[in-house]
Amino acid sequence: MSTKPIRPGLADNLRLLAASQLQIQAARSVALDGGALGVMAVDAGVAAIIIATRGAHGLRIGALVLLGCSLGAAVRTLRRQGADETGPSVADMREARETQDDRGLEEWLLNDLTEDIEINEQALTRKAPLFDRALRLLLLAIVVALAGQIVQ
Repeated sequence: MSTKPIRPGLADNLRLLAASQLQIQAARSVALDGGALGVMAVDAGVAAIIIATRGAHGLRIGALVLLGCSLGAAVRTLRRQGADETGPSVADMREARETQDDRGLEEWLLNDLTEDIEINEQALTRKAPLFDRALRLLLLAIVVALAGQIVQ
């Protein structure tokens, strides 16, 4: 931890930057969850179309298997912890205020915000590839299903 004091103006700017980053991370996490729900809905719709239409039997089965894998990856995306950290609570701030001076409180706040940003980034790093996988599998299933229609 640095022993250099932080100027009040710099501390304010760092707090605003950290709060902005936490909001962006939370929004990205919600967008990934919404995208995963969308992929699941499209998986179900494409599966219904594949089942209802005629096509090359092997390719239809392959497309359905890919849709199942896509659905599984989308569900895993939803089940992963998202960017839930949004900074210290007001209660924590009040409690820290009782035991620390202004400089110590400022350091604690900035350290807590930095830690939350790192935790959220790790969560998003684990969540985003699952969503990407679900989307790629969905697209591959659609291509296979279309190929099944052409081959017929």
